[in-house]
Amino acid sequence: MIQVVGHLNPDSDAICSAWVTAKWLARQGRKAQAWRAGALNRETQFIFDRAGLEPPPLLDISLEDQAVWLVDFTELAQGPETLNSSNIIGIIDHHRLGGLVTSLPPEVWIKPVGSTATVLWQIMLPEQRQALTAAECTLLLGAIFSDTVALRSPTTTQDDRNAAEVLNLRAGVDARQFAKELLHAKTDIAGLSAETLLRKDLKRFDFSGTQVWVAQLELADIDQVTPLLPAIQAEMARLQASQHADLVVLMLTDISQPASCLHFTGSALPGAKPCTIPGMISRKKQLLPWLENQLTLSGGKP
Repeated sequence: MIQVVGHLNPDSDAICSAWVTAKWLARQGRKAQAWRAGALNRETQFIFDRAGLEPPPLLDISLEDQAVWLVDFTELAQGPETLNSSNIIGIIDHHRLGGLVTSLPPEVWIKPVGSTATVLWQIMLPEQRQALTAAECTLLLGAIFSDTVALRSPTTTQDDRNAAEVLNLRAGVDARQFAKELLHAKTDIAGLSAETLLRKDLKRFDFSGTQVWVAQLELADIDQVTPLLPAIQAEMARLQASQHADLVVLMLTDISQPASCLHFTGSALPGAKPCTIPGMISRKKQLLPWLENQLTLSGGKP
């Protein structure tokens, strides 16, 4: 059995792509089970509800000595604790390589596009695409819309647009209304605690020995989070202390502007003040290169 799993604190792309990847493998005669490595957020639940499908179960097994297929990440620090002792046999991703080492050569598809779902769609043979149900096409379309902010993110490529166009026809949904409702679910933070908000889309990165955690909150308006900001900053400090992190970054992204307001906790950027960067909405393509440059200028790990 192949265990298919995305990163911790999973977003829609990680969970939807894991679900469809497991079906894709099964149709090739390769038994596979999709998992999610964390709680569903409201946007992901919306996509599965619209597709009329049940999300993958929460990962509750050890991956030690298991055949594993990764989707949407290659950074060991972003995966389940037992990932390092598993046998990684496949990867589908659209992020930077994260220092992963495997015991045997895996099947790997990584492309600089806006979504893992786009990569999955591209590697399918024509007959495999034809085998997708309308519900599965809805999952892939939702994943692409999610990761590209309805095709508006700077990470969006023509490959993403082409895939979304065909998937929309196959899914049979009103693309504009689907995207509108999806983005409403994405930016709905009403009733969520500071801890939940910080961990909603939280990833760990290592920059030459500097341990950095980046939490991104995508919002319809930055003012949505203002009343909770002190509590979220307190959670940042707790995360930094508990993980012995050199830096914790909160990326508050206003998808309507677009722009991101950044907040920092930790010693890797001493004296760093909150700042707003117009046009920044992508953690992968915009924040990480900017952050790496700032760490270099400051001397990196203290």
